[in-house]
Amino acid sequence: MRTLFIQHDHDGYPGALLEPLERAGSVQRWDTFTHPARPDLDGIDAIVSLGGTAHPDQDHAEPWLAAELDLLEEALDVGIPVLGVCLGGQLLARVAGGRIAKVETPEVARFADIGLLPDAADDLLFAGLPRPFFGFEWHWYGFEAPPGATLLARNASTQQAFRFQNRAWGLQFHIEVTAATLAEWANAAPDTIEEFGGRERFDKSVEMFIDQSTAAAKELAERFAVVAAVACGELGPEVLASLEVRPDPIAEAEAAGVPPDVLAAMARMRDEQRF
Repeated sequence: MRTLFIQHDHDGYPGALLEPLERAGSVQRWDTFTHPARPDLDGIDAIVSLGGTAHPDQDHAEPWLAAELDLLEEALDVGIPVLGVCLGGQLLARVAGGRIAKVETPEVARFADIGLLPDAADDLLFAGLPRPFFGFEWHWYGFEAPPGATLLARNASTQQAFRFQNRAWGLQFHIEVTAATLAEWANAAPDTIEEFGGRERFDKSVEMFIDQSTAAAKELAERFAVVAAVACGELGPEVLASLEVRPDPIAEAEAAGVPPDVLAAMARMRDEQRF
């Protein structure tokens, strides 16, 4: 299995998504910021389109944008699984017939509850996410899911995730980020960090949420690798059934020896739909 990562900026790294997909097979990278011409999809079994500083409607300014839209359209036509993150999710929505636009309430340099919806509970990629899930946000644009897509998450800013054709997922939040990436982004944009809460607040939020975020990213990438392996014939379709079952966090905690009073508290929280 071979995965194509589409990277739009020098610091728009695959991050926590990379290792699970490297374990699943080989990876190839298309750096649009240095090579605007699209690669061929022969031998490509999965695509991950990452975030970037460009906006999804800047066709006049970004020479690679039309090429990527063409590549994503071809991928959908031939059934190659696609995972789009932030800008990548917006481009996937656009090519599939969804709407992209500036949002009234941008989410910038912060972790936010993405607002998981009921359809996420048995989604092939999202079933394993904790409830609630706080994803890292840095966007001024958003998407509306394409016609026929299943909406998986939505918050007050914009729609946050959708599934299309059971083989393509668009995410508005940055599932891929690591602590090192976020530190690099903050150092490169100190004025923006100051405008949206300051560096101390930013660092505290990263400390609070990054472990949960990177763990979720690795599981999501592992699940995406299974979907891609089924699509290209490396695995049988029967393995997909296991992805639709959300792990029971209370059972896992009990097996790990968590005290009974904590287990009881977890049960109360689950009853209140807090995770």
